[in-house]
Amino acid sequence: MIKGWVRASRDDGTGLEVCVALDIIDSNGVRQSLDVVVDTGFTGLLTLTETIVSDLGLTYLGNRSVTLADGETRMTRTYRAELLWHGQPLDVRAYMTGDWPMIGTGLLSPCHISIDLWEGGSVIIEERIPPGP
Repeated sequence: MIKGWVRASRDDGTGLEVCVALDIIDSNGVRQSLDVVVDTGFTGLLTLTETIVSDLGLTYLGNRSVTLADGETRMTRTYRAELLWHGQPLDVRAYMTGDWPMIGTGLLSPCHISIDLWEGGSVIIEERIPPGP
């Protein structure tokens, strides 16, 4: 189980952001805690800022074309990142983009998410086995 919180949006303060602390392993094998926004509109796994990528010393994998929410397509640098997800190590491709780190539905599936959607509310992400056919 991963626990998080709801806070005022950093964009303009009028909306809310769902956040969790994500454990990520830096290039020296040291676990770092990183606050990330949960973005259900993002179908990938993880985005990181340039500063975070540099601070963690992540391995560059190359450029990849991505389509943003507004339909714009752009080339984005990608990096190898190792996370602890529900207590298990997981290698993922992280996109270097945006003003803050985010996790998307590619990482959240298959999970159950409970959100008390008010400032200071709680967030719980539980790993689940999807129902069979």
